[in-house]
Amino acid sequence: MRGFLAAAVGGGELWGVWVLLWRSTAPTVLISGLWCPVFLGLLVWQGKVGRELAPGVWFRLDLWLSFFALFLFGILRGVVATGLAVITGRTRPGIIAVPLRVRSDLSRLLLILAITASPGTIALLAEGEILYVHCLHLPSGPRLPGVDALQGMLRKLAG
Repeated sequence: MRGFLAAAVGGGELWGVWVLLWRSTAPTVLISGLWCPVFLGLLVWQGKVGRELAPGVWFRLDLWLSFFALFLFGILRGVVATGLAVITGRTRPGIIAVPLRVRSDLSRLLLILAITASPGTIALLAEGEILYVHCLHLPSGPRLPGVDALQGMLRKLAG
């Protein structure tokens, strides 16, 4: 029962992010966002998620706000970089391997959603301890900007 409550709370939070990203409370946006709680509920029902969550993870408002601030900063960074690419016509696409430092399923899901929601990046595959990300602007170094901070926050939040 506790797993379903956690899925309902987590799905509700993701549903809220869905509505914020669409910037609309139109019935179609609200209905289409129902996939978040339904999907998490199905994962809990199948026993794929929910066992490793630390007690109280849903009630750490300070960590959730920090995560969403990093999430929004990543989106803004992606908007600026993609906008500049459209204006200048310069892109440097490629795939980068990001080492996964998060352990829980919830953390991995939130990291993949945060990367994919940022313009110019798409999480392609999580295989073992590596996440492959396609970037419109391949970074010059071995790290994807902002992902280390996101992973650090998610480790504090859910492991």
